[in-house]
Amino acid sequence: MSAVESGTDRREMEQAISLPAALSVAAASAKAGIHFYSARSGERESHSYAELDRDARALAADLQAVGLREGASVALILSTSYAFVRGLFAVLHAGAVPCCLPTPRLGRMADYQGSTRAMLAAAGVSLVLSEASLEKQLGGLLADMPADRRPALRFVSPGAEATQSNESFQSFESRVPAAFASILQQSGAAPGDRPALIQFSSGTTVAPKPVILTHSNILSNTRASLDSFPGEMREHSGCSWLPLHHDMGLIGGLFAAIVARGDMTFLRPEDFIARPAAWLRALSESRATICPAPNFALQICCDRVRDADLEGVDLSHWSIALIGAETVRETTLRRFADRFAAQGFRYSSFTPVYGLAEATLAVTFSAVTDEPRSLYLDGQALSRGEAVAHPQNGRANADSDGSVPAVDLLSVGRPLRDIELEIRDASGVAVSPQRVGRIFVRGPGVMHGYMDAPEATARSIHNGWLDTGDLGFLFEGQLYIYGRERDIIILNGRNHDPQSIEFALDTVAGLGHDRAAAVAIDDAERGTESFVVLVEKEKGAAKLAPEQLTAQAREAVIASTGLIPAAVAVLPTGQLPRTTSGKIRRAAAGRAYTAGELTILAESLR
Repeated sequence: MSAVESGTDRREMEQAISLPAALSVAAASAKAGIHFYSARSGERESHSYAELDRDARALAADLQAVGLREGASVALILSTSYAFVRGLFAVLHAGAVPCCLPTPRLGRMADYQGSTRAMLAAAGVSLVLSEASLEKQLGGLLADMPADRRPALRFVSPGAEATQSNESFQSFESRVPAAFASILQQSGAAPGDRPALIQFSSGTTVAPKPVILTHSNILSNTRASLDSFPGEMREHSGCSWLPLHHDMGLIGGLFAAIVARGDMTFLRPEDFIARPAAWLRALSESRATICPAPNFALQICCDRVRDADLEGVDLSHWSIALIGAETVRETTLRRFADRFAAQGFRYSSFTPVYGLAEATLAVTFSAVTDEPRSLYLDGQALSRGEAVAHPQNGRANADSDGSVPAVDLLSVGRPLRDIELEIRDASGVAVSPQRVGRIFVRGPGVMHGYMDAPEATARSIHNGWLDTGDLGFLFEGQLYIYGRERDIIILNGRNHDPQSIEFALDTVAGLGHDRAAAVAIDDAERGTESFVVLVEKEKGAAKLAPEQLTAQAREAVIASTGLIPAAVAVLPTGQLPRTTSGKIRRAAAGRAYTAGELTILAESLR
């Protein structure tokens, strides 16, 4: 993804202490740039880093002239485009702090408006940069905010600018959030220690929180990630369809490409969802070697890409497939590698990774040159917190007493350079290898803190160590993830990963784990905890009636896990609450179910 041509170039890049400085270095020393692939026409719109730097500086001057102050918080609500990237670096060049939020989603406007208003307020945003096509939706959204906290709304032109921006903005009054004013006043705030980005946590188990990342956080994490790639970096380039409001797309895609000074091709997320083959074609035509993706993207390609879509597609150059953002499943990786082997894709290209917004992005990477490493574990021992190899290599059925069957997990690798990792028990004491516990991380990428939330920050950071809230264990020095503590279902004193329950639904036509939530609930009748399975029916895919689907789903869960759900409910598409990156929020789904807020097509009770 980079073009580091000499030791002098590397030293020069290491001296860049802010994101605008990194862009300026790339603009002066690289011929590469960013490209936007059209799924409809197959053409690429290209912009050099020199062009981007020039246009961003001009737009920054325009924004400063109408009231943008250093340290102000600015939200970008723009689709994946040159306008997004130009606006982002204009904000950074102006010394303000960007916050990248998703664009409106069709069919989920009420949910979108509520979550976006909450994020704008939490981030102390005083200016929203967007596109004119969203004026109606965003204007109504902002009108419902209190006048003293309502951001100004301004639109940037979608096309490429030549040497200067020609935006016509009205003046507005920007505010500097107290959190940023405090940071800027601390010992003069060296450029690297200044706030660079507000990145919201995923909000899978709790409401999303604004994470403050500094320039040093982002640059150190990005450089550590790039250092893990083998060979001459000038031989690499990148491609991504991931949303630019998500840390994996923004930091792992855009910022990494700029720090590395290499070519990066972007595809709009909505184009990938509509035409998943367009992603593979963009990869093929750009000759990209590095591309990140979540597990579900691989499944979508296996399910929806036809042989006719693959004419002329060559994936043999895709040597580093970074897979993360959600649980990585060996069965999915194998299926994808088998499906696209004829196009030259190799299973060894998969590189499972682990990270989170509070650590900037990346924490561990698998060895890029090795095949993903898997473990088949005794599920009964794992439920007690011990990682013990299964004697039947993962092929056993559930025991007759209802215990958990064998569990297969993939390694997400070892910590990146300068990152320390510990597994700790409930009392905060480090545990021995092969014991399950909470994952703690320390390193230069760990966030400054949550914005205006000192108590939440204190709960998450202890003496420089970040409590990730994720559960996992170390096995021969490599990290394995075993879910999030708040999502874990505890039955009769044993821990059960909800994803192992949800994956049982993949055997039922019209259902699937990516549209399901296994959620712990209080069982009043038994005076203990139980669980329910909530699953959305795939639109137009299932011929069976909802009542039949619930019965089949219940049978699949019991057969796969030996666990008996208190209820299985089939819902219409789009009912389950999701994060901005599309992950289902299990805790929120459980609350909605308990409160009777979900539309239920059919329900099977125990």
